[in-house]
Amino acid sequence: MISLKRHLSWGLIISLVALLTLQWAIVTYAINKLTEDQLVERLQREGESLLAGTEFDASGQLLLDAKHVSAVYQRPFSGHYYVIFSGKQRHTSRSLWDVDLPIQPLTTGAHTKRYINGPEQQPLLVVVHGYQKQQGVITIAVAENLASLKAGVMRFQILYAVVSLLGLFALLSIQRLVVLNALRPLQQIKDNIAKLTSGEESQINNNGPQEVAPLIEEMNRLLTAVQHKSRRSRESLGNLAHALKTKLTLLNQAAERPEMEMLPEIRNDIYRTTTSISHTIEHELKRARLLGDTHPARRVDLKAEIAQLVHTLRQIYQAKAVNIMWEITPDARFHGDREDLLEILGNLLDNACKWCRSSVSLTISGSNTTIFVIEDDGPGCAEHELNLLTRRGFRADESIPGSGLGLAIAHDIVDSYGAHLSFGRSAALGGLRVEIRFNAHEG
Repeated sequence: MISLKRHLSWGLIISLVALLTLQWAIVTYAINKLTEDQLVERLQREGESLLAGTEFDASGQLLLDAKHVSAVYQRPFSGHYYVIFSGKQRHTSRSLWDVDLPIQPLTTGAHTKRYINGPEQQPLLVVVHGYQKQQGVITIAVAENLASLKAGVMRFQILYAVVSLLGLFALLSIQRLVVLNALRPLQQIKDNIAKLTSGEESQINNNGPQEVAPLIEEMNRLLTAVQHKSRRSRESLGNLAHALKTKLTLLNQAAERPEMEMLPEIRNDIYRTTTSISHTIEHELKRARLLGDTHPARRVDLKAEIAQLVHTLRQIYQAKAVNIMWEITPDARFHGDREDLLEILGNLLDNACKWCRSSVSLTISGSNTTIFVIEDDGPGCAEHELNLLTRRGFRADESIPGSGLGLAIAHDIVDSYGAHLSFGRSAALGGLRVEIRFNAHEG
């Protein structure tokens, strides 16, 4: 799955790096070009100054007036050099010592610049011009060492690169804050959906970005539509159940008529059939309610509900004097329908009280995975019958009154939550052990 934050971050990082690299290259080129142009202009003025100090005597000898020669040209290997020649006559600066520069003569008005290595491998920029003076052609080449200039440019490049990197880090930090701030409403929507799941909210708050608002509106519209359809479906099922129960009552009344006393077998068949139909109606109504109820689940107060349920069961089994022990760890949580929880625990605890000798235990623990464990000290169940306990109508002992629907109903409710219901032998009490596991997103 593509991360929007990572996608935006990498896109901006690449853009900023490319932009700053291009900017660094352009600025570096501009600085090099500007310094080179200034140096060429200065060397050209030096050449013109040397030209002013040259002349031909009556015999055609090329002379150079020392007053037009700067002292920097007198110091050996100073980094400043000149070469003046006309025909075979050649004058070189004392700074060249015994080294000559490979300069070719130029025609009048021609000029050029070259990069060569001079004395002691100094990198030189040479500006050469061809002049006409006193009917003679003079070529003047003026050179300067570029080492200090290149070092200065290098220092500038390093400084500019450091400043650019600092600027890049600053921009990336600002960009991260901007992206996080822009995506914060999406995190709020995520938290709101989590509250929707836990039952704290019934709709998604439409306080996200403008681009996400239409999606939130459609989701809320879908939630409302599903809830309305679910409510209408449950109402229709309730009406159908009421109508069927009315007809069953009429059948039972018909079976009680005096003339049916002569047909006891038929009367008993009617009673068994109506009772079975009534149990089936109740069972299917519970399943339909579970499947149809799309209202978000709310957190259940376990201690209060369990205390009330245990008190009721103690009253029901007062004659049997059942000792019902229960414990809830502080981190135990259940998010779901209160009626579902009471239906599950009511059926399982009632079954345990019915089969126990004197003791029943209920333990609720866990946070991410909530575990309900119900144990009793009864005879338990044979290993080969454990998988049959949740089958509708199955009864391990026909001598004990019951319809065989309690465990099946509990199983259906647990299954609707995606939880896991398992049976085994209690190591502590010796009877049946029932365990229900609800994952964090289930209960």
